Amino acid sequence: MKHFFKALTVALISLLLTCVVMSDAMAQQTLSDVKKNRGLNDEDVLAAAKTFMPRGGRDEYFAFVGSGNSGTMIVYGLPSMRIYKYVGVFSPEPWQGYGFDDESTLMLKKGSLDNTLLKYGDMRFPALSETGGKYDGKYLFYSDGANSRIALLGLDDFETKQVLMHPLFINAFPGVAVSQGTEFVFQTSEFPTPWDHREANVIADYETKFKSGITAWKFEDTDEAAGSGHHIGRMIKEASFTLELPPFVLDFFDAGKLESNGLLIGLASYQNQNYVYVYDYLKAQNLQMYTENDFAVVPFKEAVNAGAIALIPLDQAAKSVKVDPSGKYFITAANTAQVFDFVKVKNALAQKTFSFSNVLGAPQINPADVLHGELNLGSKVIDLAFDYRPNVVYASVYDDQKLVRWNYETLAVEQSLDLSFKPGHLMTPQGNSIEPHSNYLTVVNKEGVYENAINTGPTRPGYQHLIDISSDKMRDIYTMSIPQANIYGSVSVLRTTIKPIIRYPLGTNTRTGEISRFKTVAGQEKIEREGNRVHIFGTLIRSHITPEIVEVEEGDVVTFHLTNLERAEDETHGFTVSTYGVHGSFEPGKTASLTFTADRAGVFPYYCTEFCSALHLEMEGILLIRPKGYVVTEEDLKEEVLTAEQLAEYKKNYEDKIQVINETQDVINSVVTFLKENDYAKYPYVEALVVDALDQMELAKTAKANYERYAAEGKWKDAFLWAEQYWQYQVKTADVGLRAKKLLSEQINK
Repeated sequence: MKHFFKALTVALISLLLTCVVMSDAMAQQTLSDVKKNRGLNDEDVLAAAKTFMPRGGRDEYFAFVGSGNSGTMIVYGLPSMRIYKYVGVFSPEPWQGYGFDDESTLMLKKGSLDNTLLKYGDMRFPALSETGGKYDGKYLFYSDGANSRIALLGLDDFETKQVLMHPLFINAFPGVAVSQGTEFVFQTSEFPTPWDHREANVIADYETKFKSGITAWKFEDTDEAAGSGHHIGRMIKEASFTLELPPFVLDFFDAGKLESNGLLIGLASYQNQNYVYVYDYLKAQNLQMYTENDFAVVPFKEAVNAGAIALIPLDQAAKSVKVDPSGKYFITAANTAQVFDFVKVKNALAQKTFSFSNVLGAPQINPADVLHGELNLGSKVIDLAFDYRPNVVYASVYDDQKLVRWNYETLAVEQSLDLSFKPGHLMTPQGNSIEPHSNYLTVVNKEGVYENAINTGPTRPGYQHLIDISSDKMRDIYTMSIPQANIYGSVSVLRTTIKPIIRYPLGTNTRTGEISRFKTVAGQEKIEREGNRVHIFGTLIRSHITPEIVEVEEGDVVTFHLTNLERAEDETHGFTVSTYGVHGSFEPGKTASLTFTADRAGVFPYYCTEFCSALHLEMEGILLIRPKGYVVTEEDLKEEVLTAEQLAEYKKNYEDKIQVINETQDVINSVVTFLKENDYAKYPYVEALVVDALDQMELAKTAKANYERYAAEGKWKDAFLWAEQYWQYQVKTADVGLRAKKLLSEQINK
């Protein structure tokens, strides 16, 4: 041990000397030197300062973007544009075991009509949950265009909680919207199809056999999932309904708010004619319905007769349509943007003031009767985003390579910004709520090749640009590459609105929010066998997997039910069985299961895949798979007999370990003294860490009693192994204690 500390001291001194030399060299570069060497001007430096996030700094906003066909969500920050996390939604994602552990796999399979584990999705335009039209930071929703699924994510832990496949739609538009109280989550079809999932060769009957639809998924929030301590909402299929539509191609849509609450507006087309549809879903929910594929359907004719659905013809195709923050207008993203007045539209629906002939039975409202005004913006307008300034909206003009800031009340352009790329979809923080914020606007650039981007082969990453809109003059200040993504729309919420948890209540099934029936606590680990079915109830804690050895027979179906016993922050453990293709991620308090068939005999290590402490490599065990039919003999059961030399070596190892245990205890004692002297209990988070550390020492009592007993009996191998186990608990205690000390010091010195 002395040699170890001496070597460590030498290494540290060498490293410090290296750092001094490097620091001296770097100190010679002033800001002026850096600007000169890299060809930067003052605006470049200002842009860097606006997006720079110092160590310990916090982004103002969390932003969420779908990865398109990758089926995952990306979480990033504004204004730093740092990527914080990838989250599995419609596709398996191995880092967090999504689609690999039993719980998430079951959820994904239940999210199909035939128990299939689908491996990709097409997710583009997310929606955040709202309360009173304001983002509440609790939930996020996505639609899978390719597989007609809809997903719910909880933002207290950034995990997918529910996936449902639409029982009628063959494909869906890859976007969602929510009502202003999240009573409903809206999803539509995109391309018309027959609804029975079987009919073919019906092109001749296109107008009668093919259908489109708008679904209002009923959403219910819970005060608290049973026993879990955190919220779990659910989309309720049995209380949801779909409006039957003729074979229109449906596109982008948005939900009304405030005075337009209860209406949904969206883009539709039929035979090269473009429309905005207006749908009164509150009226439709009270109409007579029929059932198809166990799903409630509002007949199209019933909705027409009730004045719940109508079309507004458009002179130009629009790429998107959005409701303004006041709920007074909706605006089309077209070369000539049109601003429609919701009050006039509602009156036309209520009075059935339909001016044109029906389209496949759908009545039409004369646009002149409901139009507030229009404004030409340029060539190929893609998207719109609202500002915190009243009546101000941004438009991306693709062909003209510019952004336009304009006032949709006065119909006047306020400013244009020429860009070096062709802009796509836009986002301002909280921009789809009744309270847009903003110093920032993000702009998608799907053609990074035009920016002289680094060549990464035939497929390039997508890009988002951060535009500073805090003043009258817009500025492009940052370019962010987003790998593994075909990006479209983002949403963003004030970071402090989201309340992420640090740990789960012990034994939580994180997909349901309930306490798992497979929850296992320290000292209750066990292996249960019934025929060829083997269940292992185990625990994970720095730095030990219990049980350490599992024996099964070839052909057995094996399930590891594992509980992470950690209480400290960010103490995730991974788990895999070598070459068996299973992987799980276990955050503090989580219980999850991994099932596989032991289809080949051999010795297979299992271990923690997530670096968790200095003793990370100690977290391992062995799965022994005996050949089928193998008979255990008396010879196999004989206790190992050690030679005198082996016993002496184990005794020496034991004595050395006891010395290390005593030195480690000195560290623990000094930390405990500091914590007590500085009233650690005044600081809740510090106290939580201390409780975690004390828990580990409580768990260590059994290991200490065992090594002392075996040492007294002269069983030096067993004594050494239990002393090693005790030291691992000590290291965990010391590690958490030192973190508590550091945090307490920071609190004291504030």
